[in-house]
Amino acid sequence: MPELYKRKGSDVWQYDFTVDGIRYRKSSKTSDKRLAEDIAIKHEDRVRRAAVHGQEAILTFPEAVAEYLNDGKDGRFTAPLIRHFRKWKIKDITGPEIRKAAKILYPEASPATWNRQVITPMRAIINHVAEAKRLQKISVKRFKEDKKRRPAGNVEWLKAFSKTAKKLDMPETAALARFLFETATRVSEACRLTWDDVNLQLGIAYLEKTKTTPRKVFLTRAMVIDLANIRSRNPVLVFGAANRSTVKKRIDKVITEAGLVRLTSHEFGRHGFATEMIVRNGVDVATTADHGGWKSRRLLMETYVEGDADREVIDRVFGKKGGV
Repeated sequence: MPELYKRKGSDVWQYDFTVDGIRYRKSSKTSDKRLAEDIAIKHEDRVRRAAVHGQEAILTFPEAVAEYLNDGKDGRFTAPLIRHFRKWKIKDITGPEIRKAAKILYPEASPATWNRQVITPMRAIINHVAEAKRLQKISVKRFKEDKKRRPAGNVEWLKAFSKTAKKLDMPETAALARFLFETATRVSEACRLTWDDVNLQLGIAYLEKTKTTPRKVFLTRAMVIDLANIRSRNPVLVFGAANRSTVKKRIDKVITEAGLVRLTSHEFGRHGFATEMIVRNGVDVATTADHGGWKSRRLLMETYVEGDADREVIDRVFGKKGGV
């Protein structure tokens, strides 16, 4: 039975209990003694069940999502998943249940949407908490997608985009487009980039929070010049955009003004980077994956085909085209 007590000068009840020789102390965050007792008893029961049956016996999906988001992971598709699995324990969530949920949540969607908005985030959330708590990871079979060839950005498209952006007095947008194309950085990562993360003298930028792991990207001379020219415009954020919505509006404005084929930031960014490296310049998959931050080389091989990560390969592919 937990012991309740108050600290001197406080009306809030604290409690402590011991399980397997480990003492737990916590605040009930209430001055109501009966409520505090209920909170303490439930906490102790939870800890005891975990001690007997393991963490997986008590861990709920909403708790797993909370840990996932607290570690700075992408939360774009989590709300519908939480609503569907709000009463589920992690141990009860299986691959077939996740595939079933995809069709329930998005009955009119394509397999690509089911994979992107359900399979991928569910697997990432569960395996993230599994790794942290040494639980068994989950494997979920993806839905078979119809392969569609997505358009990819190229140097000519970037030149026209950059010229128009600068004409509209939007040099940050021109620099952002080049940065996405030459480094395979995601828009959300670029939005978080601060001047403290950039060393123009060394031609390097550090991406601390990425979808996979932190990475260093090399900047071509033309990229360094573009960044140097916008250094004084925004004191903190390199590209002066706090979120992807702002970036999209700016990109759409430039594309419309330039009369360009409409490409998404992914199509002229990461997709354009991989196409430029592998398809147009014959760079091997391993090197492309290292420079672009792909954790899965298989994904690159499936998409673009059928190494040492150094500065030379980036300059060879993009640096020679410094007229963008």
